[in-house]
Amino acid sequence: MVIAQHENEKPHAPENGSPLKFKVGDSVIFTNDYGVTFKLKITGLYQPEPINSLYATGSRYLLSGSSPWFPCKESSLQLDS
Repeated sequence: MVIAQHENEKPHAPENGSPLKFKVGDSVIFTNDYGVTFKLKITGLYQPEPINSLYATGSRYLLSGSSPWFPCKESSLQLDS
C-alpha cells in the first residue's frame, strides 16, 4: 500500500520535482528517533529496484557509521558546518 501511495502522490524528492538536499560526501548530523545525534558522512544514495517501502517512505541516503547499509530520511539530517 505504501508503495502504491508513493507512486500516486510522489511526496518525496526527487520524484516530486524537488532536488535532493544532500550529496555524496557531505558531512551531516543525523538525529535518530530518540533525539541522539551523530556526525556522519553521506556515502551513497539509496535507489532500490524495484522500489521498496523504505524508499517509498522517504529514505534516500546511505551514511557512514555502524549501519552503512540502512538508508535514512532527509528529515533526519542537517548539514554539519
